[in-house]
Amino acid sequence: MALVLGVGIGIFVLTFFWALAVVSCIAFSRAQGGLSYAGFGIVALVSLLTVVLLVLPREPETPSLEEVIKVYDYSIIYRYLLISGCALFLLIGLIAYLVIHIMEPIYAKPIRRLRM
Repeated sequence: MALVLGVGIGIFVLTFFWALAVVSCIAFSRAQGGLSYAGFGIVALVSLLTVVLLVLPREPETPSLEEVIKVYDYSIIYRYLLISGCALFLLIGLIAYLVIHIMEPIYAKPIRRLRM
C-alpha cells in the first residue's frame, strides 16, 4: 500500500473533491437565478461520494505474497530520461524550423513604373 506521510490515496482523493466542491460553491455563489444553488448540489454530491468511499471495503492491511516479492526494473529511469531528452530536442528543432524556415519574411519587390 502506497503511503505518503502515513496517509493513503483515499484521503488525497477526498481532499481533492472537497476542495473542488468548496471552490465551486464559492464560484456559483455570485451567479444569478437557479445557478446560484449549483454549489450546494455539488457539495451534496461530494458528501454522497464521501459516504460511498467510506463504506466501500478497503484493501487488507497485510500484504499478499505477490506484493512481498517484487522485481524492480531500474533501467526504466534511464529510458525515461532518454525519451524526455529526445522529446525536448524534438521541440527545440521544431521551434527552430518554425522560426527559420516557415516564418521567413518575404519582402515585396518594387514594380517598375510604366512610362506613358
